[in-house]
Amino acid sequence: MKDLFDEIDEERKELPRLKKISKEVQKKRNYNFYQQLAVCLFIFLFIAGVILGNLFPACSETSNLFDTCTKTEYNLSLTILFWLCSFVFCSLIYGMGEIINLLREIAANKGKK
Repeated sequence: MKDLFDEIDEERKELPRLKKISKEVQKKRNYNFYQQLAVCLFIFLFIAGVILGNLFPACSETSNLFDTCTKTEYNLSLTILFWLCSFVFCSLIYGMGEIINLLREIAANKGKK
């Protein structure tokens, strides 16, 4: 009867070499219009979120007598909310571009057969 370790030695496969893995990871990707648009739009919306936080400041101190804002500060919650919404929106656009790339690859492979 075989020992478990003997079976492991027989079935074991060599791990891929680092050069092969790095070539697969570092291969040049071709981004389509939707993916490029999503990245550029996210950069723009990231900057717009910072500006939006400055345009609509949060009130940190109010006057007891008149209930008016006496001290304002940067509106971090609005900025983070805007960044989160823009990330989700740009991820959807990027995902749509990735689906289009996959469909093009499927069509190219089907055309070869």
